[in-house]
Amino acid sequence: MLADKRMLIVLDNARDSEQVLPLLPGSPTCTVLVTSRRLLGGLSVAHGLSVVSLETLDEDAAIRLLADHLGERRIAGEPAAAAELVQRCAGLPLALAIAAARAAANDFPLARLAGELRDASARLDALEIGELSTDLRAVFQTSMAALSPGAYDVFRWLAQAPDRTSAWPRPRR
Repeated sequence: MLADKRMLIVLDNARDSEQVLPLLPGSPTCTVLVTSRRLLGGLSVAHGLSVVSLETLDEDAAIRLLADHLGERRIAGEPAAAAELVQRCAGLPLALAIAAARAAANDFPLARLAGELRDASARLDALEIGELSTDLRAVFQTSMAALSPGAYDVFRWLAQAPDRTSAWPRPRR
């Protein structure tokens, strides 16, 4: 189907090389972009895949992302709230994009959204915009399903631990 066609094919959130292999086109006119939370060594070795590792966004890049979605004036009008959004979204591009979409709807105040994100137990609710493709719960559930049972248990227990910004007392040394 793709012979003699120039195509960019995006395979998002690949579980492993086995999932991707049947989807690779045989045409040299096609480029494939595969995203994954894992290093897909089989693709790299067998197909000469170029690997680019991405980290979370630093504060400046995250603020730029918000400004791209909301405009420089909006960010300049609420700089403290924008910085808090970046912190509460942990520099995750999807979380920041969802926050920006919520803020763009009806000019939702950034400070109000940042306030909603302060409650760690309801943070995913505050980042809900009603579409499965951008549902952070679904993204996290997919990632968790790929973990070994022991790693799953560790992450489940870590999710219940207070974060550094919580009001819980810190242990004494």
